[in-house]
Amino acid sequence: MTSRKRLFLSIAVLLAVFWVGVAGYMILDPKTKLLDAIYMVTTTVSTVGYREVIRPTPAVMVWTIVVIVFGVVAVWTSIGSLIGMIVEGEVGRLIGSRKVESKIRQINNHVIICGLGRMGMMVAGELQERRVPMVAIEKEMEACRQADEMQLLCVMGDATDEDTLGKAGIDRASSLVAVLRGDAENVFVTLTARQLRPDLLIVARAEQPSTEPKLRRAGANRVISPQAIGAERIANVLTRPHLVDFVEVAARGFEFEMDAFVLTADSPVVGRTLRDANIRATADVMVVGIRKPDGTTRFNPSADEVLCPQDTLITIGPVGSAARLAELHFIRQGSPIDGPEARV
Repeated sequence: MTSRKRLFLSIAVLLAVFWVGVAGYMILDPKTKLLDAIYMVTTTVSTVGYREVIRPTPAVMVWTIVVIVFGVVAVWTSIGSLIGMIVEGEVGRLIGSRKVESKIRQINNHVIICGLGRMGMMVAGELQERRVPMVAIEKEMEACRQADEMQLLCVMGDATDEDTLGKAGIDRASSLVAVLRGDAENVFVTLTARQLRPDLLIVARAEQPSTEPKLRRAGANRVISPQAIGAERIANVLTRPHLVDFVEVAARGFEFEMDAFVLTADSPVVGRTLRDANIRATADVMVVGIRKPDGTTRFNPSADEVLCPQDTLITIGPVGSAARLAELHFIRQGSPIDGPEARV
C-alpha cells in the first residue's frame, strides 16, 4: 500500500472514531447537545483536557477512555502517514503528476506505451530519437524515475484501467503499444483500449505463440513476438549471412528510409506509369512495392504499372525522401509514427 493510500485510510479511521465518539456521548446522555459532544471528543482525542461539559457518570467515563485509546491511536497513525508521505516525496510526486497531466493535455496524435520494461524502454528510446510524441504508462516507481530522466511523459498507474488510459490521452492518441510484462496483461489492456477507441492502432507483444490469436481477437492490429523475430534473424544469419551483413553495414555506413506513401487524387503522377512518373529521378527513391486499395500488394512492380488514386507506394531512399515526395502530393501512410521517417 502506498503512503498516500495509508494516509487516506488513517484519516478515514480518525473521522470514524470522531463521529462514533460524538454519537456515543449523545446516546449515553440524551440531554447532551451536538456541539457539547463534538467539544468532548475534540478535547479528549487531542489530550488537551479542558473542562468537561457532560456529567461524568461511570458510563461516560468508560466511553471517554475508549475514545482516548482509539482516538489517540488514529491521530498518531495519521500523523505518521503524513510524515511518511512527505519523506518518500509523495507530495512532490503529486505536484509533478499534475504538471505531467497538464503537458499530456496539450499533445495530440501521440503514442501510448503501456509498460516500461526492457522492451518498453527500447521502444521509447527509438521513438524519442525520431522525435515522436509519446506518453508512457507504468506502475513501478523506479521505471517512472527512469522515464523522468529520459524526459518522457509518464503516467503512474495500471495500464489496464480505463481512467489511467484516459489520463494518458487515449482519446487523442494515434496508437498504443502494449509491452507489459505478462501476456495476460497485454491481452487485457488491448481489449480495454479497443473498447475505448475502436479506430486506434494497437501493437501488442506476445511472449507465447498461443497468445497471438488471443491478442488479435482482443483487437490488436499487429502482434510482435520477440522470440519469433529472434529465431528468424538467427536463421537468416545461418542461411543468408551475406544479406544480413549487407543490411548491418548499410545501417552503420549511412541512413536510408523505407516508408509508405498514399497517392492523392490530385497527384500529378496519378494515371501515369511508373516509367512516365519518373519518381526515382524526381525524389531519388525506389518503388519496391505497390499496395492497392483492395489490399493486394505487388512487389517489384514493372515500369508499366499504372498508378491510381489511393495506391500505397512502398519506397526506399536516402533521408529526406518524404519532403521530396510531398511535392508530388504523396501523403505519408497513416501510422502511429507521424513524425520523422522510419530509418533502417
